[in-house]
Amino acid sequence: MKEAKFDVQELFFSITDHASTIITGNEVFVRISGYHKEELIGEFHNIIRHPDMPRVVFKVLWDHLENGKPVVAYVKNKTKDGAYYWVLAAVFPLDDHYISIRIKPTSPIFAVVRELYFKLLMAETNGGMDASLPIVFELLKELGYDSYDDFMSDALLSELSERKKLLASIDPSGKICSETNTVLGEKLKELFGYAEALMKRYSQWFEKIEMYNQVKAVFDEKGEILRHLARDIVFLSLNASVASYKVANGGETFGVLASDIRINAKENDRLIEHIHSLSQSLSDTLNELIFTVSALSIQIEMLTYFIQETLHCNVQSVSSELKENIDSLIRLVSLYSERMSALQLKMDCFIQESGKYLDQLEQQVMYLGYIQVYGIIEAASNNDETVGFGGIFSQLKGLIAKTSDEIAAMQKMGTNFHTENRNLMREADTIGMILNQFRAESDGIKRMDV
Repeated sequence: MKEAKFDVQELFFSITDHASTIITGNEVFVRISGYHKEELIGEFHNIIRHPDMPRVVFKVLWDHLENGKPVVAYVKNKTKDGAYYWVLAAVFPLDDHYISIRIKPTSPIFAVVRELYFKLLMAETNGGMDASLPIVFELLKELGYDSYDDFMSDALLSELSERKKLLASIDPSGKICSETNTVLGEKLKELFGYAEALMKRYSQWFEKIEMYNQVKAVFDEKGEILRHLARDIVFLSLNASVASYKVANGGETFGVLASDIRINAKENDRLIEHIHSLSQSLSDTLNELIFTVSALSIQIEMLTYFIQETLHCNVQSVSSELKENIDSLIRLVSLYSERMSALQLKMDCFIQESGKYLDQLEQQVMYLGYIQVYGIIEAASNNDETVGFGGIFSQLKGLIAKTSDEIAAMQKMGTNFHTENRNLMREADTIGMILNQFRAESDGIKRMDV
């Protein structure tokens, strides 16, 4: 079987209703499919389904869509003449439609997925979809993903990152048809300018994805370390209490110190649980933000490409289909832009609240340090060293130092992230203005006669 021509710089989209009936699509979609446009419109999307695709992948896809959630999947399609082509499809619910945007997959994940699909296909050949469904999640676990959502977010990010590297080496000259001097052509050129401005603005978020991953990693790792350290301090306080009963002289003093350590440790434990809970919420929100940023990246690139493609086709008159396609793509971008702003505000709240608990924890640990110093002095002045109080308070010193280091790392990361996030939130205001101008210009096209 031959592979259909699908260049890395190309994108295509199709819009279907909830029954998967094709309503529209751009020129690249029609060209690669090998069908005439009239043969595609009104047909179910499975007209291009390839028999090599495991059925379970479509089950996962439809489970997401029927729950109103976007989904990303690698799909092997077939053309009218029997050729094949692979895509990474990002499908987004929008009102009573689904918008599917496809790019050519080029990342290392793609090679792994082809092997995975082969295993799923073999399982379905022998036992149907019931046999392949549990295997999907087993294979994803082996690849290090806790869920399909984690996998699809990483796949989209990886494909877009690889795509940007490849496109950087391609000559961007001749992006629009400068000879299109019709009223529609001039309107489309204005829209193209706004689309490019938006793409440049949104790229700032895409470039910050690594920062989001670092914040998530630091809060996950340090939060877990703090929980273990808090437990160690609680156990040490219990050892100190037991040891205080063995001291002939000064046991009451050691008992009071052990009680103070225990009370302090329990409060630390409470604060750390709050921080851990907030870290989990922050991590979930960051995961959602990373996917949203990636989704916006492919959406705005598709919108820009479609306008450029329309200009190259030298369309002389506006059609209802053109109006609806531009309107749908803009509304999709607007929807995800609003989601991104809401997620950033949510993260800002999590970071600020985490910072308050970290500051309280820092104060608690400082007080624990005073107890430790006093305990060392008492242990040194006590003649009975058989119970090992000096060793207990030396251990406590080490735990305090480790706890302080983890708190400082989280505070530093939180402060830096808070500053960066606030800067991006201010940038969102500018993006909102450009989007409003974009929508106003597109409304001008919508008012043009068909």
